[in-house]
Amino acid sequence: MKLFKNLFNKNKEHVVEIGGQDVEIGAPLNFQSGVHVVVDLDSDTGFKGLPQEWEAMLKGGGISKDMVASNPDEVLQTLQFVAGGMVGKDPAPAADKKKEAVGGTKPGKLVDYLSTEDPVKIFGKLTKLDEGSSGIVYKGIHNKTNQKCAIKVIQIKADTKLETLENEIAIMHTCKHKNIVEYVGSYSVQQDLWIVMEFLEGGKLTDLLMNTQLTEPEIACICKENLQALKYLHDNNRIHRDIKSDNILLGAKGSVKLADFGFCAELNNPNDKRKSVVGTPYWMAPEVIRGVDYDTKVDIWSLGIMALEMADGEPPLLDLPPLRALFIIATQPPPTLREPEKWSSTFKDFLALALAKNPQKRAGAGELLDHPFIQKACDTKFIVNLLKKYKLNK
Repeated sequence: MKLFKNLFNKNKEHVVEIGGQDVEIGAPLNFQSGVHVVVDLDSDTGFKGLPQEWEAMLKGGGISKDMVASNPDEVLQTLQFVAGGMVGKDPAPAADKKKEAVGGTKPGKLVDYLSTEDPVKIFGKLTKLDEGSSGIVYKGIHNKTNQKCAIKVIQIKADTKLETLENEIAIMHTCKHKNIVEYVGSYSVQQDLWIVMEFLEGGKLTDLLMNTQLTEPEIACICKENLQALKYLHDNNRIHRDIKSDNILLGAKGSVKLADFGFCAELNNPNDKRKSVVGTPYWMAPEVIRGVDYDTKVDIWSLGIMALEMADGEPPLLDLPPLRALFIIATQPPPTLREPEKWSSTFKDFLALALAKNPQKRAGAGELLDHPFIQKACDTKFIVNLLKKYKLNK
């Protein structure tokens, strides 16, 4: 029997998105360090000595006894990942918080970014667009300029992490790029925080993928626009950490823009690493799941998964429970196209570079922008035609 000791660390945390919701998970409750976990294939799960919460996760997670027998360490590592047991927090010394951000702006307190104007008087004709765990998104009109805006309204509660909001707003405030959603401003209304951004009529890339099958030049076009945004972020030592079709917004005139910087992190230098576990399971890079230090290459992996999503209609493993999907991502070879015969060798080579299991062998944004597959990209005008065809313009 193989014995596993001292598997957990207390007071760790992470955030993942499961079932469309951002879920923050702490370490197992009432856990005492020093518990022995033993491989026991006569048990229901293949382990003996697991905490009760882990037993429940394993039973409903789609991981068989054969998987436990073949990869006991990796199964436990995946359980630790989901439970937050082996996840460390990003290093954030006080001195780092004073570091200059892109554009020369120092990240400050949330109040530093709030306008003193009353947004209720500035924005009108609010209509609800979407709702998530972080807040409600409305479409609104700037009363003076008639500019359409997307307004995320977040209720500030006692347990709201203001540092996370400060980070998100500071990064949006200092990001100026044609492939990144434009930040308009932030406002306080009683207990609510309003974050206002430009409105893109085409909505999420996900909605488009549900209605049509993209061609290779069209996939290359979307990848090119996103790689330009990623190169900008990575050149400025920033990691988005949640690249997926839900976070790619389309404009009525064909623009492609990266959105949602709630998980974005700023590195101290190009060689800096992170360890926080954030993102969405099916698009998540193997090194994040394994709990090791990572850098900007995690965004490249997620972009590769998104390219598969555009080709196949959904990301790999989406039909599996998150626990089993995470286990496969961490332990198995990189995913490939469902019907490889339908796609060019150039596209397959692009995917191989983006989805290299070893991040050191994974291509960077600049390298992928020079890849022959990206040279096949068509004009973004195809987006305009598809949005009109499927009446996705809002």
